[in-house]
Amino acid sequence: MKKITATLLIFLSLLFTPINAFPEHLSNKVAEMPVLTPVSNFHGSAPIEKRGREYRKWLSPSVKIAVSGGSGSGTIVWYDSSKNTAYVATCGHLWTSGVMSAEEGLRRNLTCKVITWYQNDTKLEKPKTYNAKVVFYSYLQGADTALVTFEPDWSPTYFPIAPKNYKYEEGSMMHSLGCDGGDEVAHYDVEVVGLQRSTLTTIRNSPRPGRSGGGLMDDKYYIATCVMTSDVSGNGEGYFTPLTVIHDVYSRYGHDFLLRIRPGSDIARKLKIIDMNSRTQKYADDYILVPN
Repeated sequence: MKKITATLLIFLSLLFTPINAFPEHLSNKVAEMPVLTPVSNFHGSAPIEKRGREYRKWLSPSVKIAVSGGSGSGTIVWYDSSKNTAYVATCGHLWTSGVMSAEEGLRRNLTCKVITWYQNDTKLEKPKTYNAKVVFYSYLQGADTALVTFEPDWSPTYFPIAPKNYKYEEGSMMHSLGCDGGDEVAHYDVEVVGLQRSTLTTIRNSPRPGRSGGGLMDDKYYIATCVMTSDVSGNGEGYFTPLTVIHDVYSRYGHDFLLRIRPGSDIARKLKIIDMNSRTQKYADDYILVPN
């Protein structure tokens, strides 16, 4: 009877395991990356992974996002020190097709993991994993974007989302970050081809599965999200969700405050605040006023 009871308990525990539960240490299985018919006949070489110290500015806010059944990439776009909350932009196709609003996200309590190899300019001896919450996601044709949050144990650097009127210049070289193949995050130089409707196209070092959700950045801003490729080998074109879509979805789901963050204020806001009346008090990031 004891053996039967034990077997039944094991069976029931497996039966009612939460759908979002997964092992702490995941394999390098990656989320499936959508493949789009290429716009041009461009054929490049295998992507070149760069992880040198000179790329840490872009590597440090770039993370891996692990979900049940696979993984993708993401970028810290804001850190609220008063709430110890890091906001990570990623793609929506890490989850099921459709949308999940921020309101629905509170009810569903959808979770994932954030893995990082850096704490600002410091390269960790081994990656660290953090529990994260999925705030909202959109996995629709022409609107592939999402937002997750986690509580870091350091004050992370970030790349704020660029203004909606940001101009993509054809032929400009940008920084694509992500975890191709589920491996350690790397930097890739890509060239902007142009913006067509709701898709930004790039060539050179194009995305491979695992870079889904990874950020595209210039020297100051987060400017697009990796969502598709024309060739899973990385020899073709890369496709990104542009700012117009990101601004629309973030605003619709009540997170437009993330669209008003501007670079250049980090130095002033990293100054230590000495309050003789309350030495342990935490302050909002905008407590120190800086020009917009």
